Amino acid sequence: MSKPNPPRLLLNRRHFLRGVGACLALPFLESFARAGEKPRAVPRLICVANPFGMINDAFFPAETGFAAALPESLRGLEELRGKFTIFSNLDHGFGGGHGATHAFLSGVRSNEAASMPNGNVTLDQFCGDRVAGQTRFPVLNTSAGSSDGGGVELSWTRSGVMVPSIQKVSRVFQMLFVDDPAEQAGQRAAHYDQQGSILDAVNEQAKAMNRRLSGSDRQKLDQYFTSVREVEKSLQEEKAWLSRPRPKVDMKEPRNGTVTQQLPILFDLLALALQTDSTRVATVEIPGAFDVAGVGLEPKGYHGYSHHGKDPTLMAGMRKIERYQIDQMARFMKKLADLDLLDSTQILFGSGMSDGSAHTNRNLPVIVAGGGYAHQTHLAMPAEQGRRVPLCNLYLSMAQRFGVEVESFGNSKGTINGFA
Repeated sequence: MSKPNPPRLLLNRRHFLRGVGACLALPFLESFARAGEKPRAVPRLICVANPFGMINDAFFPAETGFAAALPESLRGLEELRGKFTIFSNLDHGFGGGHGATHAFLSGVRSNEAASMPNGNVTLDQFCGDRVAGQTRFPVLNTSAGSSDGGGVELSWTRSGVMVPSIQKVSRVFQMLFVDDPAEQAGQRAAHYDQQGSILDAVNEQAKAMNRRLSGSDRQKLDQYFTSVREVEKSLQEEKAWLSRPRPKVDMKEPRNGTVTQQLPILFDLLALALQTDSTRVATVEIPGAFDVAGVGLEPKGYHGYSHHGKDPTLMAGMRKIERYQIDQMARFMKKLADLDLLDSTQILFGSGMSDGSAHTNRNLPVIVAGGGYAHQTHLAMPAEQGRRVPLCNLYLSMAQRFGVEVESFGNSKGTINGFA
């Protein structure tokens, strides 16, 4: 006698999704959070940079180790000791003055990008690729003001395109927390569809052409295809978020202003962006348009103070500008600590310029804060020419801590020992 067949389970799509939902990692949703519940400890990354560097003796401690006394420009970090590390003797091994500062987050100058496996992709875009689609903005590139007076050119894609920064805090707020009107959302959806159709047509034309190309032209076409695929992926991810409402926060839309007015607001917005899981990667540019009057200085311009030529008055002014920047970062760190986000958020502060007066790109000013590292206050890398450590070694350590499974970044030769 044959055994009866087991009963068949009739699963429709809704039941299936309910069943697998327990296996899917959903982002932290503030709207559904219970009182006192904290955001999940997913990795996060914030990169902050200025265009003119820091006065070295006011930035680098004279001693190394956890108990190192903080110099003048960094005293705002004293209460946060154990949550940051200052690195000395790190750089990318090349010069060029202002013409090399754009390579701060990549270690690769734009005119050398074609010879590198990942071009001159910067750390923010490199890590943002890993979490693309998981948040509304894979990377949020911002600036505290316009690039007049000296831009940072901080963020670059794998295909060598500079990513423009959002320079108004009102626009950052709208992107993060204001839903598009239905009509505008529909227009954007139609735009994404149209762009996708154009890319499809271009792809077909390029494939047909590929059979008649020389070897070098095929290589150029491969690079072009890589760029097209990046655009396609970005369009698909952006379109997927169109119908999802933005989080509501207890903050009114801020007014735009000068750099010193916008920088603290920008840090507050980024704290909210991390708290609501709207993004996990962001950059902040402190531009050359920094309003020195905002810190009580005569209007000689940020660039003018950076070219101090050892003049005591100008150096005192430059230190005041630098203290303001570090104080704002310290305030941001404290806010993240209060939100229980600091240990999961790596914060990088620095510049592609070491000393704006000398126009040198060696021994760049670099601080890493948060991220759950075993922070040492001041960690000095070897200064001898044959033993110097590339700054990209630090970036590789940061990328791996972010969760990117990779063995190299830029011109790295390994990771930073004894830090992670």
